Amino acid sequence: MGWTKIIEYAQPEIKDVILVQGLPGLGLVGKIAIDYIIVEKNPSKFAELYSNSLMLPDGKAGVIVNMYGVEELPRYEFFYTKTELHDVVFLTGNTQPVSWAQYEIAESVLNFLKNKFGLKLVIAVCGTVARGMEGKVYIAANDDKLLGEYSKKYGLQISSEGSVTGACGLLPGLAKLYNIPGISLMGAVGQIYPDPSAAKAVLQVLDNILKLNLDYSHIDQIIEDMRRKAEILKKIQERERIETRKEAERREPWYYI
Repeated sequence: MGWTKIIEYAQPEIKDVILVQGLPGLGLVGKIAIDYIIVEKNPSKFAELYSNSLMLPDGKAGVIVNMYGVEELPRYEFFYTKTELHDVVFLTGNTQPVSWAQYEIAESVLNFLKNKFGLKLVIAVCGTVARGMEGKVYIAANDDKLLGEYSKKYGLQISSEGSVTGACGLLPGLAKLYNIPGISLMGAVGQIYPDPSAAKAVLQVLDNILKLNLDYSHIDQIIEDMRRKAEILKKIQERERIETRKEAERREPWYYI
């Protein structure tokens, strides 16, 4: 039997909110994007969600030990802010639900926000494999009119066919059953390690939609740092290939007598 618990720390005066979700996933795009907004804009945390469906990244039950040695249960965190036009809730977390509990957790999130504050739009953020298309942001939506409106207004590439796995696809998909508009924003990931460039592309779209007035100088520093590390790694790998080839050339053939 599933166990899910939402702990509320405050009762914010918000209504008809836009939910923006970013969780760990491909390239950590959603996680980086929402965590960056939280650091830059300092929204207020008002709730946390705990569940036996939130496992460690390797699928086991347990706790996460932070850099200070403190144990933390896997959890979702809810933050809110008010912009000129919208009341916005940001949802992030240190893990995703196990696959067989994605519906249950997504429904808990939707019911919590819809019943407490009213929910007018769901935006889920993640990465997508699109090598050679770095800088592009793709969109899928639970309504064709919404898809056409947002793709045209914000210059987004429509994601045709395929699937959007995990919470990034399921939350907007399930929102449709509640008559809540929902979209998935997917940054094109061109590398397997965390991709802050894809996260920045998504951030710029969110900034345009929500009028967050973000400062990008810090994420630009992160991108440059990742670029330098990638170049160093590439040089190391190339040097190892050269040494391996030289070693092979020095060896006598196996058939030598």
